[in-house]
Amino acid sequence: MKKFFIVLFLWKLSYIKSQEHNADQNSINTIIGFIDKRDSNCLFEIKKAKIDFKSQEIYYHIIPEGYLDTDSNRHHQILGALLTKKGIRFLTSTEPEFDSFWSDGNGEKYQLQTNCYCKSFNELLNLKYGRSFTKNIERTADSLYVISRIDQPFNYPYGVDNYCMIYPNAKDFLDQKEQIRKDFLVNFKFPDDFIYSGKERDFMAKSKFTITKESTISNVTIQVEFKNESNQKFQEYIINSITEFIKNANWKAAISSGVKVNSLFEVNFYN
Repeated sequence: MKKFFIVLFLWKLSYIKSQEHNADQNSINTIIGFIDKRDSNCLFEIKKAKIDFKSQEIYYHIIPEGYLDTDSNRHHQILGALLTKKGIRFLTSTEPEFDSFWSDGNGEKYQLQTNCYCKSFNELLNLKYGRSFTKNIERTADSLYVISRIDQPFNYPYGVDNYCMIYPNAKDFLDQKEQIRKDFLVNFKFPDDFIYSGKERDFMAKSKFTITKESTISNVTIQVEFKNESNQKFQEYIINSITEFIKNANWKAAISSGVKVNSLFEVNFYN
């Protein structure tokens, strides 16, 4: 039996290597990177884009597969204006983007590319205006958008840079809210006649506040709910304790497109 599994493993390994070899034989380098030479539709679109680019320049926004960031288009109006100044049109591709779109052909599977026409236009722009032209103009447009509304708070975390840290005491981005709660409880003292349930979350305090671009705190609002209604009399005490902690904790201004901004932050406190 052991010998059978060894033979099966070696056969699978040989099959995988043969598939990789076939993939290498069929790969060709194009303006948008390596594609399979059997992908005739993509090759046609690349050729057509090179011809069309001679008469018009277009930058295409391609929505990544499964991308749901609602703020990703926030700078498009400014981006369109910057491109217009250079005589470049700005359009959004209507073709869905798929990273794993395969087709059978003579018993083999190979990857088909999507948005080849649009990707070719974008790469032709990079060839003409500089290798990182499209990335740089996107970055510039987003920075200008942020600056245009610098006094308005950005929602955290979706309106700021990915994995932006605002609480330096935390070890990483995902640990921030838990670390804030733990740090609060270190020095928090329950009133002597507070009624415990014997379980966690005898109170739940939902807080919302602004971390300014100067790393200070403003507009603190807190709502408290108690498991035992008899503890309602301690509402003001808990709100004041949390408010004091928030205003004196070590915060760091959020960053959006490389710019320090005001950010709206929410965190729950409970025992």
